[in-house]
Amino acid sequence: MSDNPFEQRRAERRYAMNFLDFEVIAADGETVGRGLARTLNVSATGLLLETGQFFEAGQLLRVTLGLRNKLVQLTGRVAHSHPVNDDLCNTGIQFVEFAPADRQVFQAYVEALPQPAAG
Repeated sequence: MSDNPFEQRRAERRYAMNFLDFEVIAADGETVGRGLARTLNVSATGLLLETGQFFEAGQLLRVTLGLRNKLVQLTGRVAHSHPVNDDLCNTGIQFVEFAPADRQVFQAYVEALPQPAAG
């Protein structure tokens, strides 16, 4: 990983751009919003998304992610959301829930991505 003492990532990020659909989930489990985003990078424990909206830390999102010819569904919790400009935010989510079959597809996808260059 990194020698940076401020680095909080627990898993190595790999760069991948995939479009996805997300639902914003309220505390009672009800869907209260929807949107589209794309991944900037992925890891075994989370995603960094480019979104058109800001999210509060702790917000739950249900994500449907297209990986090659398969759809994977997962639930994630927003770890951080930072505006990039007036139209875009970078949002980090940490995985909360995966169906076992979807987790296997996702893990195989991540493992097949090229290793990031050493920096």
